[in-house]
Amino acid sequence: MNTSEYTLAGLTLATTQMDAMRAFYAQVFQIQFEEVTMSGRSLYSGDWGGLKLLLCPADLAGIQADQNRHQFDIVVFDLSKTIEQALLHGGMQLGEITEDEKAWSVGMYDPDKNSLVFKQMKL
Repeated sequence: MNTSEYTLAGLTLATTQMDAMRAFYAQVFQIQFEEVTMSGRSLYSGDWGGLKLLLCPADLAGIQADQNRHQFDIVVFDLSKTIEQALLHGGMQLGEITEDEKAWSVGMYDPDKNSLVFKQMKL
C-alpha cells in the first residue's frame, strides 16, 4: 500500500542522440512519442508505463554530464526479448544475466549511455 503524499508524474531525459534515443525507447518499451516544440527545437513526449517521459536535447536543457546520475530498474515480461530489442536499437549489454531468488536481471545502456536494469520476476 502506497502511503506517500506524492507520486511521480514525469521524467525528462536530456539526450545527445535524439533520433537514437527516441527509437530505442519507442521500440524497447513501445512508447508512442509526440513531437513538441520549445524555443524552436523538437522535444518528444510519451507515456512510459504511466509516467510522462520527455526527451529533451541536452544542450537545450543545459546539461553537460559524462554519465547519468540515475539508474532505472525496469520489470519486463520477457527478459530475452527485451534484451534483443534493446541491442537492435542501440543499447549495450553490461555483463551477463544474473539470477537471485526473485528475478533474472541484466544491466544495459541506452544509446546515450544511461544505465538501466531489466528484471524478469520469477513466478
